[in-house]
Amino acid sequence: MYNCITLCQFSVFFFSSASKIKDTDAERLKDEYKRLVQGLRDASTARNTDAHLANPVLPDEVLQEAVPGNIRNAEHFLSFLSRLVEYLKVRLRIQHVVSESPASFLKDIYNKVCIERKPLRFCAERLHSLTRTLQLTDIDDLSPVTLVANFATLVSTYTKGFNLIIEPFDDKTPTIINPILHFSCMDASIAVKPIFDRFQSVVITSGTLSPLDMYPKILDFRPVTMASFTMTLARSSICPMICSRGNDQVSITSKFESREDIAVIRNYGNLLVEISCSVPDGVVCFFTSYIYMESIVASWYEQGIIEKIQKNKLLFIETPDAAETSVALHNYHKACENGRGAVLLSVARGKVSEGIDFDHHFGRAVIMFGIPYVYTQSRILKARLEYLRDQFQIRENDFLTFDAMRHAAQCVGRALRGKTDYGIMIFADKRFSRADKRGKLPRWIQEHMKDSLLNLSTDEVVQVSKKFLREMAQPFRREDQLGHSLLTLEQLESVDMKKKLDQTIHHN
Repeated sequence: MYNCITLCQFSVFFFSSASKIKDTDAERLKDEYKRLVQGLRDASTARNTDAHLANPVLPDEVLQEAVPGNIRNAEHFLSFLSRLVEYLKVRLRIQHVVSESPASFLKDIYNKVCIERKPLRFCAERLHSLTRTLQLTDIDDLSPVTLVANFATLVSTYTKGFNLIIEPFDDKTPTIINPILHFSCMDASIAVKPIFDRFQSVVITSGTLSPLDMYPKILDFRPVTMASFTMTLARSSICPMICSRGNDQVSITSKFESREDIAVIRNYGNLLVEISCSVPDGVVCFFTSYIYMESIVASWYEQGIIEKIQKNKLLFIETPDAAETSVALHNYHKACENGRGAVLLSVARGKVSEGIDFDHHFGRAVIMFGIPYVYTQSRILKARLEYLRDQFQIRENDFLTFDAMRHAAQCVGRALRGKTDYGIMIFADKRFSRADKRGKLPRWIQEHMKDSLLNLSTDEVVQVSKKFLREMAQPFRREDQLGHSLLTLEQLESVDMKKKLDQTIHHN
C-alpha cells in the first residue's frame, strides 16, 4: 500500500550518498557496474540454496539476464527511480476510485514517461545492490524508496493474479483527501508455486485446514492424498458449544441487522459475566472487529456490565496499537499467574488471534462473539472474490463462509495447546448452529460438538461449563494417556498399531 506521504519521503538521500562515494571511492561503483553486467548471479545462487525460496520475487529467467544498461550506472538508476516516483504522484491525483490490471498500468507508464517493463523488473535487486555498495546501515530510512522499488518489480513481473486499486481517500477518513494505491495479490497459488515446482513431495498440515476441498482450488494443485484426522486424547479435553440465545430467549447474533439490538448486547454481556464468575483463571473473548468491540464495550459500560465483570476478574482490551496490546497481554498473564484471573477482549484477525497461545490457566474458556466475516465492502475483497469466481469457480458466499469459519476455529483453538491442556469453546451466535457453518469447522471440534450442545441458552452454557470443569478437575496421570494420546516406542512399532494407522488413513 502506497500513499502520497510515502512517495514524498523519497528524498535526495541516495543522490548525496552516490555523489559522495563517487568523489571518495569511485572504484566501488565501477566494480558494482561490472558485477551488474554479469547478471544477478548472487541472487540466483541464493535461490538455489533456499535463501530466497520463501520470497521468490523474481522468476528464474530474470536471474539469468544481465541488468539492463539504463539502470546499471548508479546516477542513471536514481534518475530512473525519480521518474517513476513522479509518475506515481501524478497517478495518485485522482477524485474517484481507479481499478486496473498490471498490464494496463505498464502500458500507461510507457506511454506517458517512456519507462519500459524490463528495467522495472530489476528495480528491487538493483536497489539492494546499490545499498550494499554505498554501505548504508540504517535501512529504516530507506523504507519509502524500498516500497517503490519492490512495487516496480512486482507490477512488472506478475501481469496476472494481481490488481491495482487507487482510492482518493482512506475509508477511515473519507472527508480527507489522502490517495492510496493498493497492489493486491488475488491468487494465493503464486506464492506457493515455486515450492510445488521444486520439491517432489509437499505436505500441507494444520489444525484449521477445513474444509479440505477448498485448498486445492485456492492453491491450484492436485493433491495425491487428503486426510482429516481426529485428536488422540485420553479424555475429552475440549467442550465446544453454541450459545444461540440469552436467558430471555432472544436470539444472539452479530448479524448486521441485529448487532445494534440492545437485547443482543445485554445477553452477550450477561454471558461473559456468568462465564467470568464460574470459570477460573483466564477467559479470552474474540469480537468480529475493533469497531464492533468498541461499541459493545461502550454499551456494557452504560449498562453496568463492565463493573460486574471486574468484580470477578480483571479486564484487559486489545487495541490496534501493538505496544498497548503487548502491555495488556503482559498484565493479563500476571493476573492469571497470581490467581486473580482475567478477561481479555480481543479481535479476530488481530495480533492475539494469530500468534498468541493461551495454554492451561491462561485460557480456560474462549468466547467467539459472532461470526468473523471479513469486511465485504472492501474493494480489494470484491476484486479477489471476482477473481476466484472467474478463475476457480468459487462462489462468493462459499469463500466468505470458509474464511470466517477458519478464523473462528483459529480463535477458539488458542485455548488448547497440548495433550494435558483443556478448555471451553463457546460460539456465541445462532448462525453457528446451521449445518453450512458448523460443517466447515475442523473435524477435531465437530466430533466433540454433540447435538445437545448446538442450541443453548446462557444458563445452559454455564451449567455445561461447570460440569465440564468438574470432570477436568479429576486426577489425571501420564499413565492414563499411554496407548491413547501417548505411545511408547514399542506400541508405535507394534503390528496392531500400524494396522490401526492404516485403517485410519484409508477411512479418511
